[in-house]
Amino acid sequence: MNNTPQTAFHSVDEEWLASYCAGGLSSAKHLLISCQSTMKPELSSRLAAIDQVGGALLESAQGESLSKDFFERILEKMEAAPISQGLESAGDPCPETTRQDAWIPSPLEDFLKQTGQELKWRKLGFGVERASLSNDDGEELYLLKAPPGMKVPRHTHEGEEWALIMQGGYKVGDETYGPGDLHREDESCTHRPIVDDDGEPCITLVALEGSLKFSNPIMRLLKPLIGI
Repeated sequence: MNNTPQTAFHSVDEEWLASYCAGGLSSAKHLLISCQSTMKPELSSRLAAIDQVGGALLESAQGESLSKDFFERILEKMEAAPISQGLESAGDPCPETTRQDAWIPSPLEDFLKQTGQELKWRKLGFGVERASLSNDDGEELYLLKAPPGMKVPRHTHEGEEWALIMQGGYKVGDETYGPGDLHREDESCTHRPIVDDDGEPCITLVALEGSLKFSNPIMRLLKPLIGI
């Protein structure tokens, strides 16, 4: 699966979104997509359209032959899906509730309430803070807060990393990421995010398989101390 955005904002591709609609993602990745669809109504509409396609394909699988214009009609439905359609038809319903913090989307707030958690930020050094949320089958879910202007040390990963920006933003090479963008990397990518220097910290919701692998040997020595 590639990481080519399907919309004007950064997200994962159609295969991952279809897996989300089918309930095939891990709980951590499912939460990230749910949060992104709350932050980006366009994605919510896209998920609803994918859900419609899945329903149509299931109907056609009941021994009924497909018409010649079947897929054309499905594509028309996807394009015509209104932005107002939300997760009620594409995934878990996430009603609006009173927010703890302005940057917390309702699916994350629901998760915190359901698990009985309060955010407990732990300082890692260099002005970075982390709040652990869960660890399921080797995939960690946590929030990461980085100070404005920080240059994250160059690194790669042992597995996949999905990072959804909740507040602030950062740049990786020529790509910029802001609130509502989902940034996916894996062991084949080496990158160095640079946090926007606009006065507010960058907060991301991260689903991480394995751990980070730093390019700098000093950072590799410090890794056990800072806990990332």
